[in-house]
Amino acid sequence: MIVDALTHITKDGKWLSGDYDASLSALLESMRKNAVDMAVLTGIPTFSDNRLILDACCHHPSHFIPVCGIDTGMPLESITQAVKEAAALGFMGIKIHPRLSGTTFLSDGVHTAIKTAGRHNLTAMICTIQRPPMPPLGRPLYDVLHELCTKHDETRLIIVHGGYFEVLATSEVIRPLENVLLDVSLTLTRFARSSIGDDIAFLLDTFEKRLCIGSDFPEGDMGKVLNTLTGLGYTPKILEEGGILGANILRFFPQIHSDKTG
Repeated sequence: MIVDALTHITKDGKWLSGDYDASLSALLESMRKNAVDMAVLTGIPTFSDNRLILDACCHHPSHFIPVCGIDTGMPLESITQAVKEAAALGFMGIKIHPRLSGTTFLSDGVHTAIKTAGRHNLTAMICTIQRPPMPPLGRPLYDVLHELCTKHDETRLIIVHGGYFEVLATSEVIRPLENVLLDVSLTLTRFARSSIGDDIAFLLDTFEKRLCIGSDFPEGDMGKVLNTLTGLGYTPKILEEGGILGANILRFFPQIHSDKTG
């Protein structure tokens, strides 16, 4: 079973930048073309419509796992209420995007969102791309992520993009934390021909039960992801057996009925 760990859609099909088709129909066609069984469909705070995510999941319940975008730049009371409402509406997780929300990784808003998600049995996904307009961290990103994860052992956390170019160091600090899953969407395809590609190959051999990967649709598709993995020497069969193509991320969304795990 193949589960795309990271996808997005917009109502008008327009994307943040670039000439991409982010429509639901384009995503469904990409899934069909690349034999993807399910996809984590995530909202992007301050940009995409969470109602659109729910509607897509209602119309295609066997295809999508709904994840609500949460703006961590809102007042803390509003963040708490938004996460509670997400759980009541049927979302299975929340997506935190510090860069687009204009907050730091360790802001009160991020902590509030993650803590509230745990209280309502929601998985928290956090984007880990650190670049302008975010200010310099003044310390390694993996150290920041370690602090964040250790403060929230009550919540299932998915480190989206895996700490980006600090993916290997990030994997080492989260290794003891069983509530944390490392996602290497985008990071793999962007850096495959660099030393980071070798780092991810190492993780595929030594950290496979704690890894997941997606297309980052509309900017990628699972065909490109699988081709990149094949180039590193990994067949779909090996990856499925390790759980990287689906089983690992499904464990982090226990709301899904077990008969969907194949």
